[in-house]
Amino acid sequence: MIFDTLNNLPNYLGISPHLDTAIEYIMARDIATLPEGRTRVDGEAVTVEVRTLTPQSGEKADFVCREGCLTLLTDLAGSEMFEVSLGEFAVKKPAAGDAPACGSAPTSAAGMLCEGRFALFLAGEPYKAGIKAQGCGKVKQAAFLIALDEGAGEDAET
Repeated sequence: MIFDTLNNLPNYLGISPHLDTAIEYIMARDIATLPEGRTRVDGEAVTVEVRTLTPQSGEKADFVCREGCLTLLTDLAGSEMFEVSLGEFAVKKPAAGDAPACGSAPTSAAGMLCEGRFALFLAGEPYKAGIKAQGCGKVKQAAFLIALDEGAGEDAET
């Protein structure tokens, strides 16, 4: 996982061509004006899903895990907490179609997303987002799904 500010996104150019596409897209526009729903940035290789959600307690949320892509989350309005698993991921519901696998993990580390910050979760890294932060209400969240680059082996870092 990478957790940083959107201003520092250019520092991550060169890690992966599809990630570069997402970074360049984010840096070239005011992403706060993106419409609700799914937008294709680069075919199926890079998409963004914008939605408004009401954060819930962490106990009510499952960890999700996407094997085939990176997930970059940022809040366009509001704030939310997120957790990333530090332990073994126990699958409750396997991945199906575009939906990630859901499950639990014994331990996690937490952080807070808000406008101007992002979390980049690696393929296969269990995380949960949309967790209520004290004093925060609804959140407008952008989730960029970034395909692994063709030719990336199973031991590739991204």
